[in-house]
Amino acid sequence: MATATNDMNSGNGLEITSDTNLNGETFSNFKEDGIAVQEDGVSVELEQVEATKNGDDGFDINGDVSNASVSAKNSTFNLNGDDGIDVFGEKNTVDLFRVEASFNEESGLELDGNNNNIKIDTSEFEANRDGLNIPRTGVGNNIDIQDSAFFDNKDDGIDIFGNDNTFTLDRASSTGNVEDGLEIDGSKNKITGSNNNFSNNGGDGFSDDITASGNEITLNATTFRNNGDDGFDIEGSDNTITLKNVSSDGNAEEGFEIDGRNNKVTIQDRSVFGGNKEDGFDIDFRGTGNTVEVIESGFRNNGDDGFDIFGRNNTVTWEDVQSFDNKEQGFEVDGDANTITIKDSFLLDNGSSGFSFDYTGENNNLTINDSEILRNAEDGIEILGNQNTVSLSNVEIYDNGEWGLDIAGNENSITIGSSTFENNQSGAIVIGGDNNILEILAGTNLTADNIVDNGNNNTISFV
Repeated sequence: MATATNDMNSGNGLEITSDTNLNGETFSNFKEDGIAVQEDGVSVELEQVEATKNGDDGFDINGDVSNASVSAKNSTFNLNGDDGIDVFGEKNTVDLFRVEASFNEESGLELDGNNNNIKIDTSEFEANRDGLNIPRTGVGNNIDIQDSAFFDNKDDGIDIFGNDNTFTLDRASSTGNVEDGLEIDGSKNKITGSNNNFSNNGGDGFSDDITASGNEITLNATTFRNNGDDGFDIEGSDNTITLKNVSSDGNAEEGFEIDGRNNKVTIQDRSVFGGNKEDGFDIDFRGTGNTVEVIESGFRNNGDDGFDIFGRNNTVTWEDVQSFDNKEQGFEVDGDANTITIKDSFLLDNGSSGFSFDYTGENNNLTINDSEILRNAEDGIEILGNQNTVSLSNVEIYDNGEWGLDIAGNENSITIGSSTFENNQSGAIVIGGDNNILEILAGTNLTADNIVDNGNNNTISFV
């Protein structure tokens, strides 16, 4: 077993220019890299190797190296002055199994190069600046991460600033990091995976930053829990996100927040957003032109609303969704010119109204079909804003603490067909605003006696 332990020797500990097999060797306290690959096409196998306390990287593939093949098993790359492992070349293959890259001044693993294939299995990246970092220069890399952990890093667990990278994440965890569990700053990256955990981070569990665009994210059976900001946050534009059977619980702000534009989000397969201190799902006032589809999922027990739209020109579709036990509304719209369709869903047991257009919610279009709105502490549906269009069909509104439908705003147009209003404590419908149009179609249990008009110039018709 060869051991290199000279104190801060000049240069690198070992420079690899031909096929190399190292077993049980130590490279520490060198001025530059512990181990540096400097020749194209070489094969490097590391078993129980330590590269620690070097002035630069523990292990480095130089920027002009290509087509090298590196396998590191049961090895450690800790306490180095720059990165634990740095892949700067292109078209290299790196396979890490039971590797630890921790307590490095910069990244545990940094991918500066292009078109590299990286596999990470059963490895740990702890207490670095970033656990895994892909800077701007890192383009077109393919990264497969399995059964590995990125935790307690000083910035992000995983930070993707480069473009066109492809990630597979299975049974990975990114927890306890000072900033985000995973942050995307780059564009046109693709991330897929299942059974992952992004929890207890100081910022967001998973974040698509303001500079990010055109990324594609598909995650299944993944948890975003107890993060210091949002569970999942989209600040970028033109991204496509699909979440299946995920949980976003107990976050200090929203379970899911959209601050960006023109994103497409699909949530399905029993996903739950619950116990967050603010909203379960929020489209912030900056969120414009987004499309959100929620299928067979729930928003429960959040500190504010189950679902809140503050932005404008967004399209939201619910099918088989429940929003219940939220402190405020089950669904609130504060923004304008949004289109909302709700089908086969429940808004129940919320601390305020089931559905609410707030005072700032104007020129929105709402369609509710085949749904139930019940046992909310205040109104079933509340319209405080102006010039909204509402269509109800086969909707049951009952057992709410105040009105079934409360129209307090002006110039709204409401059409009700084949719906029932029963046992709402204040009554079926009240109109407090002016110049509203209320059209009652056949198939309801409403009569003129069920409607209280306290406003001016409202039009009420039974068709």
